[in-house]
Amino acid sequence: MTDFSLSKCPKSEGKKFYLVTGKGGSSGRGVEGTDQKVNTNSTKLRRMVRSMVLGEMGEVGSQDKVNDCIAAVFHPGVKNQVVLAYSKEVLIVDTELGQTVGQINVDRSNSPLVGMEVARQKPMIFLLHESGSVSVWSLRAGLTVASTPIIMSKSQSFLSFPSTPATSVSPMDGLLEVSYESVSVSEHVRLGKNCRVLGLALRPSTQAEVAFLATDGRIFLFNLRSTDSSTPPPVIVTLSSLSTTSMRLTMSAILSSMSPSKAVRMCPPLTTKNWAAYRPLLAVGTVTGHLQVVNVSTGLVEREVAVHSAPVLGLEWTSTHPAASLLSFAHCNVTGSTSGLVRNELVHTDIITGKVRHLRTEQVREVGEPKITMIRVSHMKKYFVVAFAAGPFELWDLAKLCILRTMPKKFPHITALEWSPLHTARGKKSDSISPSEKEVCREQNMKEVTKEHIVLTDHDGQLYHFTVEGHTIKDGTKIPAETGLGTITCICWKSDMIVRGDTEGNVNIWNMKTRQSKNIHTGRGKVKRICFSPGKNNMKILVLYEDGVQIWDVKELEMINELRCPGDLLSVEDVDWAGSDRVVLAGQDGAVRLAGLALAGTSSHTLAYGREQQVVCMGLLPRDTFRGIACMLGYRPWAEEGDIRKMVTTGLTEEQVGLVEAVLDYLGEQFITSISDGGVSLAERYLLVSLALGLMFEMELWMVVVEQRAGRPLGRQFHVLADRDTFMSRQEELSRLHMARAVERVDRVRLTAQLICLGQVEAAVSMLLDTDMEDNNSMADQLLACLIQATANRDSTECQLSHVSTMKMVATSLLSEGKLWEGVQLLVLTGKVGDACSYLRSAGHWDQALWLGKCRMEGQGGEQGEEWAGLTSRWADYLVLAGQVRQAVLTLLAVGAGVSVPALECCHVGQDRDLAHKMMPLVMETDRDSVDQVLEEAVMMETAKLMSELGMKKAFEYYCDKLGRKGEELMLELGSKV
Repeated sequence: MTDFSLSKCPKSEGKKFYLVTGKGGSSGRGVEGTDQKVNTNSTKLRRMVRSMVLGEMGEVGSQDKVNDCIAAVFHPGVKNQVVLAYSKEVLIVDTELGQTVGQINVDRSNSPLVGMEVARQKPMIFLLHESGSVSVWSLRAGLTVASTPIIMSKSQSFLSFPSTPATSVSPMDGLLEVSYESVSVSEHVRLGKNCRVLGLALRPSTQAEVAFLATDGRIFLFNLRSTDSSTPPPVIVTLSSLSTTSMRLTMSAILSSMSPSKAVRMCPPLTTKNWAAYRPLLAVGTVTGHLQVVNVSTGLVEREVAVHSAPVLGLEWTSTHPAASLLSFAHCNVTGSTSGLVRNELVHTDIITGKVRHLRTEQVREVGEPKITMIRVSHMKKYFVVAFAAGPFELWDLAKLCILRTMPKKFPHITALEWSPLHTARGKKSDSISPSEKEVCREQNMKEVTKEHIVLTDHDGQLYHFTVEGHTIKDGTKIPAETGLGTITCICWKSDMIVRGDTEGNVNIWNMKTRQSKNIHTGRGKVKRICFSPGKNNMKILVLYEDGVQIWDVKELEMINELRCPGDLLSVEDVDWAGSDRVVLAGQDGAVRLAGLALAGTSSHTLAYGREQQVVCMGLLPRDTFRGIACMLGYRPWAEEGDIRKMVTTGLTEEQVGLVEAVLDYLGEQFITSISDGGVSLAERYLLVSLALGLMFEMELWMVVVEQRAGRPLGRQFHVLADRDTFMSRQEELSRLHMARAVERVDRVRLTAQLICLGQVEAAVSMLLDTDMEDNNSMADQLLACLIQATANRDSTECQLSHVSTMKMVATSLLSEGKLWEGVQLLVLTGKVGDACSYLRSAGHWDQALWLGKCRMEGQGGEQGEEWAGLTSRWADYLVLAGQVRQAVLTLLAVGAGVSVPALECCHVGQDRDLAHKMMPLVMETDRDSVDQVLEEAVMMETAKLMSELGMKKAFEYYCDKLGRKGEELMLELGSKV
C-alpha cells in the first residue's frame, strides 16, 4: 500500500499478490499442471508408510508451524524490497513486481530461524537460529542466474526450487535473481534445557553490534569486527567501514537478567544483630530451574546457580546473618505415571560458594512419589519441614541436613503449615551450676535446647499444634475447624496473631491471647499466600490471590490497598515483603517489581539505583544538558584548547559528571584525541560525535558530507541522492532483473517506460516486440515500438517539428486519465523530460519525478540542469512544508555535492538551530563568498539564543560579541538568564 497515512483512510485497496507455499515450508511460486499434485501425493504416501513401519506420527500442525512467517520487514537499505523470513529460508520480494527475486536457503544441518534483522548501511541480513548462533549474509555484487527457472504464470511469484520436476523447467535459461552469501557465523551458544532464544536486535547507530534475548532473561552481545590486522581500526567501527571479505562475528558479553519466576523470597529482615552485614537480597526461583539472588537496592543479579531440571516451585532462606544459603524444591513428571506421582528435587544451595547438595536422594530412586507442596524453615534455622500432596510430612535437621522423623501414614495430609516466631530455651537452672559451668555453656552453647512450635491444618480445616525439641516432636493441642471457612491454603504467625486463608477467599484472624476469631470475606477466590510485614508491632499482612494482591492492617481490620489482575497488572506468581513498607511482586511477565503500600509506581529512574558501575548512556541526561554536550563535543570556537573532559563536565551535578565520564571512558582515548586536537576534519568530527551519541539523522547527514568529500559513492539506502553514475548503474542492474520477470501487462508497460527513461531504447523495443501476437494489446505494442525507434533516430533539432506537439497532447490526455507511465514515456520520447517531471509532481508522484530527473536531467547542463536544480529545490520546499526539515536538508546536501548555502537556509527557515549551528562553519569553509550577511547574522542570533537556553554562558557571550551591536542588545535582554 503506497498511500498509507495515519491521518486519513487510504483511497486504494493496495496491491495484492500471493506467495504459494513450496516444499519444506518455503513460500514460493506454485507450478501449474499435474506434476505438483503427483509430488504432493507421493509425499503423503511416504509419510503414511513411514508412520506404519516406524510408528512415527507427524506433529499436528507442524507443517503450518514451518510455513509461518517469522518476520517481514521493508529492506531499509534497498528501495521497493521486502524481506520475509521463514524457518528454513529467507525470501527477497520485489514490491513493484510482486515477485520473489532472491532467497537464502538454510541447510538441513543448520538449526531453523527464529529472528531476523536487516541492515541499512549495507545490504546485509542478520539471521538468528534456534541454536543461539547468528549468521551474517551480504548481497553479492551483480546478478546471478537462477539455478532452476520455473514456468512463469500471471499473479504468481517466481522462485527457483532445487527439487523442481524436470517437466516444469522453462527453456528460458536467463532468469536472473539477487543472491546473498554468508560472510560470518557466530559460535553456538550453550542454552539450558528449558531455555530458547526469543528475538534479535541490531544496534541502530553503528549496525556492527547485535544482541539477542533468551527466555531465561540473558542477553547475548556480539560484535562484528574486521579480521584484517594490516589496517588500523576506525575510531568507531560501523558496518559501512567493514569489508565483507574480512569480517567475523564474535560474542563480546553476556548480560544476566531476571528470568520468569515462580517463587520469590526476601532474605531475613534487617535487625540490630545483622545490620553490619545486611544486604537486601531477594532469592528468585525461575521457570528454567535456576536460583537467582538479586540485590534489591541495585537491581543487579549477584548470583545465579543452575540447580533444578524443572521450574522452581518454592524456596526458603536457611541462614540469617549473613543470608548465605537456600533450600528449594521442584518436581518432574514420571513417564507413564497415571496416579500423579513425580520425581521430587529437594536441594540445599550455598550462594557464597555455589555448592549444591541434593537431599532425599534415596527416596527419589523409587518409581515415583507424591509431589512436594511446601517447605518451611523454622525461625531459629534449626529445623525444616517437607510437606507432600498425598503423604505424611517429614521433619529435618537443618544443621546436619538429615531427616529426623517421618510422620505415620495415617497422619492427616496437611494443606498449610507455619513455624511459630516464638521459641523457648531450656537448660540447667542458674542456681544449680557453678560460674565456670555457666561460662562453658555460654561459649559452647551445648547445654541449651531450643523448643520450637508448629501449627498446621488438614483438609477438614482442623488446626494442630506441635512442639519440636531436640530430635523429638510432640503432639500438642488440636483446635476444631472454624465455622464458615473452607480448606485452609496458607497460614502466617506473628506475635499472638495467627492468620489463615482458604480456598473461598476468606481471611481468618485468630488472637491467641484473647482467643477471639474474626473472618474477612474478600470474595477474591483462593488465597495463595499470606505473610506478615517485618518490624515490631507492624501487623500489616500481604495477601496473594489468583487474581490480585491486597494489603490489610490486622489491628484495624481494614484494607490498605489492592491490585487487580489483569486490570492493573499481569498475573502475579508470588509476593513477599522487602521491608516494613515495601513489597515484592513477581509477575507472570518475568518482571519482579518493588512497590510501596500504594502498590503503584514500580518503575525507577536508571540513575536511582546505587550501582558501582555507571550506565553508559548519555541519553539519560536531561534534554538541554544532552544538547549542550553535543554542541561542545562538535564545534566549540568559544572554548580554549584543553582537557575535553573538563569542558563537557563544567556546571554538571556530581551524578551527571559520573555518567559523562563513564561514557567518555567507554568511547576511549582515541575518540577523545580525534575530537580534541583537530586530527580530523570538522565534518568527520561531527560524524564521530553523532555515532557516539546515537544521533541517527545527523549520522546519515554527516556521512553524506564525508563520503562526497572523499569521492566515495553513497550507499544504496540513499537511492536518488547518490551520484548519477552510481545511480544509473544500479538502475540498469534493476531493469535487467525485471525484464525477464515482467509477466503482467501493467508491469510490462511500467518497465518499458522505465527503460525509455533510462535511455535503453533497444531493450524497450525488444520487450515490446516480444509481446504475444494473441494478446489484444499486441498491435499497440508493435506501433509503440515503431514510434520509439523513429524518435530515437531523430536528432534534437528534428524533435521540434509539428508532430511533437501532437505527441505532447496525447501524453497529456493519457496522464489525465491516470495512465501514468504511458504519458511519461511519450513526453520523454519527445525530449520533454522537464514537462514529464512537472506532470508527475503535480499528480503527487514525487518519487517518480525525482527518479526521472535523476536519470535524464542531472549532469546534462544548460536548461535541463537548471530544471533538475529547480525540481530538487521544490522537493525540499515541499518537505519543509510537510514538517520534514531534516530530510530536506539531506536532499540539498546530497544534490548540491556538499554543504551549501541552500541547505543552511533550509535549516534556518525550519528552525533547526542545533543543525544550523553546526553547518555554519562548514559553509564558511567551502563557500564563504556566497553567504549573505543577513543570513549569517540571523544564524548567529539564533545560535546565541540557543546557547542561552542551554545555559552555556561562554558560548552565549562569544556569539554576542561576534554580533556587535545586536549582540549587546541580546546580552542585555538574556544575559541575566544564563
